[in-house]
Amino acid sequence: MKVSAAALFLLILILTMTSAFHIQAKIPESVNLPHTCCMKYHEKIIPRKLVVGHRKALSCYLPAIIFITKKNREICANPNEKWVQDYINDSNLPLLPARNMARVKSIRS
Repeated sequence: MKVSAAALFLLILILTMTSAFHIQAKIPESVNLPHTCCMKYHEKIIPRKLVVGHRKALSCYLPAIIFITKKNREICANPNEKWVQDYINDSNLPLLPARNMARVKSIRS
């Protein structure tokens, strides 16, 4: 009985340790990524009439422009695309603060 209890304890310990290693982030802790970073770009042009603003996510691993739609969806786009540059230069399409900066401002208010 002592052997099986010790074996069970050892098995639980090994499972706990291996799951802890897999849960850890692959990015070094010294890298502080903003709350809003894109993992990939949206492939199609977003209709201009659906976009209400944009924000920059340029300090992320994948630099991007994040367009905010009328339904408050965030869509990542490649900042090198011509249509993205046209939208950014449109004076009717405001540059919005970063999402994490908006939270800081609302907390301070």
